[in-house]
Amino acid sequence: MDYPNTEIAYNGSDTERKTYTSIEDMWNDQDLSTWYARAQDWYEENCSTTIDGVLGGIGHISDVDLKGSRDFLLEILKFSPLKESKSGVKKLACECGAGIGRVTKGLLLDFADRCDLVESSSRLLGAAPDHVGVNQSHKCRFFCSVLQDWQPGVNKYSIIWIQWTLCYLTDFDIVQFLIRCSESLVDGGWIILKENTCAEEAFVVDVADASITRSLEYWLDLIAKSGLQLKHMTTQDDFPDDIYPVPMLALQR
Repeated sequence: MDYPNTEIAYNGSDTERKTYTSIEDMWNDQDLSTWYARAQDWYEENCSTTIDGVLGGIGHISDVDLKGSRDFLLEILKFSPLKESKSGVKKLACECGAGIGRVTKGLLLDFADRCDLVESSSRLLGAAPDHVGVNQSHKCRFFCSVLQDWQPGVNKYSIIWIQWTLCYLTDFDIVQFLIRCSESLVDGGWIILKENTCAEEAFVVDVADASITRSLEYWLDLIAKSGLQLKHMTTQDDFPDDIYPVPMLALQR
């Protein structure tokens, strides 16, 4: 596995209060043979096909989250407007880890003519057309795939939206996924990444659902390894104090 920059002190812990002195120690302690299955099982058992379900019981923040995302997207598009793909499809977007299509419905279809939804749970994805709505779902395509295996193709997307989902991937798979996403952008296209971050340590492993909350520095190191460039960054405002900080990162190749 390709670990982050070893010159950075990557100490962290897990939700059972076990501490690690480095990112390498943490990964050596994980059972990677069951890593993805554990996350999938947790979601199938605990995530209902509602906004509250896909947001882990804090569905009340959805409107605030979408407003922050909209303001951020409008800001970056001021200096890099969206372009048509080379295939002739105008402004194609993609929501990765789409769940029931919350971001597609609440944001992406206002900026793109069509949207692809990629989601590993067939149960959640099956509920997405109803959530997006009959007047909009015909503009969407629905792909049931885990992100670590997803092959998006090249020169397709004007916007790739990735939110609260890469926390379930290993470091190596995140870098490889971002490389494929970079290749899938049209000229001038954007990847938007929104993930929880921790500040007092480099990472926190959630033992229950096999996910990792990474620090902003940790994320930036993984992004650099993918070859993507950070063009703009801000932090989501108006979330409750008990929620991890959520930076919004605008990336281009």
